[in-house]
Amino acid sequence: MKYTFRWFGPHDPSKLRDINQIGVTGIVTSLANIKYGEKWSLNEIEKRKKIIERNKISNSQNLKWSVAESLPVHNDIKKRSGNYQYFIDQYKDSLINLSKKDIKVICYNFMPLIDWVRTDLNFKLDNGSIALKYNHLHVCAFENFILKSKNAKKRYTAKDIFNSKKILNKMNSSEIKLLKKSLLGGLAANDRKYSIKDLNYEIDSFRELKHKDLRNNLKLFLKEIYPILKEQRIKYCIHPDDPPYNVYGLPRIMSNEKDIDFITSLHKDDSIGLTLCTGSLGVNKKNDFNRIIAKNGKYINFIHLRNIKRLPKSFDFHEATHLDGDVNMVGIIKLILNEEKRRKKQNLSNCNIPMRPDHGHTILYDQNKDIVPGYSLLGRMKGLAELQGIIKVLN
Repeated sequence: MKYTFRWFGPHDPSKLRDINQIGVTGIVTSLANIKYGEKWSLNEIEKRKKIIERNKISNSQNLKWSVAESLPVHNDIKKRSGNYQYFIDQYKDSLINLSKKDIKVICYNFMPLIDWVRTDLNFKLDNGSIALKYNHLHVCAFENFILKSKNAKKRYTAKDIFNSKKILNKMNSSEIKLLKKSLLGGLAANDRKYSIKDLNYEIDSFRELKHKDLRNNLKLFLKEIYPILKEQRIKYCIHPDDPPYNVYGLPRIMSNEKDIDFITSLHKDDSIGLTLCTGSLGVNKKNDFNRIIAKNGKYINFIHLRNIKRLPKSFDFHEATHLDGDVNMVGIIKLILNEEKRRKKQNLSNCNIPMRPDHGHTILYDQNKDIVPGYSLLGRMKGLAELQGIIKVLN
């Protein structure tokens, strides 16, 4: 595997000079400064690339911009409404420009409106470290009594609604404010801050979209960009839904084995491949990684190794350390290494799949920093070291 690390740009508290010391060679980043849906110009890509690859600290900088994560797909494309064709044309230009600058692995998601959902960004574990947590009843309380979303009561049991109301009534104003902040934080747009009113409006704009409609819109989008992916030799890779549940009544697109099979069957070409995120897929205990990788291993273009701990008799989970959760990390790494060996035997160019340690507990002095939730330098560095040890032993 090619070891990579997520970096959020020049304002990220995790500095390139530090990342350069921890055993990675690839940087995974995005141009969040570009307005949502607009073209990534050659100039902006080159500026970011120079920052990564020509660090002023040292002439021996070893880092390379290896993966674009994510190149965001505008919600108009997902709905296939509004200015969707304009945004597809902008997207095509971005793909070509990234390829011209030798950034060939490009991650995306097709989740309606929401990139990810967590209800607690500062869940304190027994040892004092901090994790991200998803609490189903907190989402229920938010949707029914804060968001007051249409038809929300139809999506929950009477027991869940009753219990979530009790939980909300016990929260003080600061706790409610934090819940709102957490649930508004994963919305798919980098150029605006959402209010409760905004979120309701956006959810309503997706209200008529069913799972089959979203699938068809993805199919049509991929059909349009496929010739560019082939011509530019891009490895395009969809990220799974996070979490793999319907949230706010919005359909999911990449939550289980059937969804994966649908996507890989469209062109049967690894130009349209997968981001294997063990955390997102691992939340759904029905997802069998042995079967998924056996069937679709050749389509894996990018890997997020992350672990989760499912809480009993609920949809709840929290982020675990990389080796200690419910995902069999050692078993999955074995399967990935076997897939890489298969590619190597066939002399394929992509036999070292880029992997990043995804999320990490916030530990030690990172707890005093204003970091992106889940992206503690020290927590991910600890996870990377654990994963590298397993890979070294198995390889």
